Amino acid sequence: MKKLAVKNQENLKDFIAKNLKISKSKAKALIDSKNVLVNGNRVWIATHTLNKGDIVEILESKPVENKNITISQKDIIYEDNFIIAVNKPAFLISESKKNSVEDQLKKIKGKNIKAIHRLDKETSGVLLFAKSYSIFEKFKKLWEDKNVKKIYRAVSHGKAYFKNKIINFNIDGKYAKSEVKTLKTTNNYSYFEVDIKTGRKHQIRIHLSKIGHPIVGDKDYGKKFIDDPIAKIVNRQLLHAYSIAFFHPYLKKKVIINAPIPSDFKNFLKKVNLHK
Repeated sequence: MKKLAVKNQENLKDFIAKNLKISKSKAKALIDSKNVLVNGNRVWIATHTLNKGDIVEILESKPVENKNITISQKDIIYEDNFIIAVNKPAFLISESKKNSVEDQLKKIKGKNIKAIHRLDKETSGVLLFAKSYSIFEKFKKLWEDKNVKKIYRAVSHGKAYFKNKIINFNIDGKYAKSEVKTLKTTNNYSYFEVDIKTGRKHQIRIHLSKIGHPIVGDKDYGKKFIDDPIAKIVNRQLLHAYSIAFFHPYLKKKVIINAPIPSDFKNFLKKVNLHK
């Protein structure tokens, strides 16, 4: 993290380009990534006017690139003749594009691999793949019929004063329901387990933000003003797809797949005394 004092009035893009000795296009990309704070507030407008005495903090000067993150056999946490489950690292997209989890898994397990569902790029955790299109269609129906139990873990700003909470808040005009359980709290942070009953885009991130507990590191729905130095160095939303449970349509039995909490997530829990 870099901390820079502004000496003369100028726009944010020019200031970053000059001080980091990078091109203006790279400076804009850095600002677009929402890794820049001005006086503690997250700013993502390249033309933002800086004034003398402002403090600019650059949280991540070198954004993580997908091509630097690889999937290997050690990331596979479940496999049978029909499906594969991967503990997805943060900063990898789930499917379709080059270097996505799906793309890399095809090179290990064969070209017929297809993602059954998706996780946000910065979200880690259980990601399920079918070994053929017909298997994909069978499992897709489980999702459509809401016969999959999905449990997430999240670290949020603010101390929660509830043990359990049901959030019913529509997203994009559609019904959305999340059940939140508080695992542990401190004065400034809360560690939650979230059971989503619907699967709307960014559901957990939106729901936790709406109840005043935005996820640490969330650049879209998170806190705009960040004063804790520990939170400032978090480079992704601390949201982890912890568990998936379903009745296997081929094996005819209940399957529960858990994904270990990743090191960056665990390290933050320890730093703020939320580890269990």
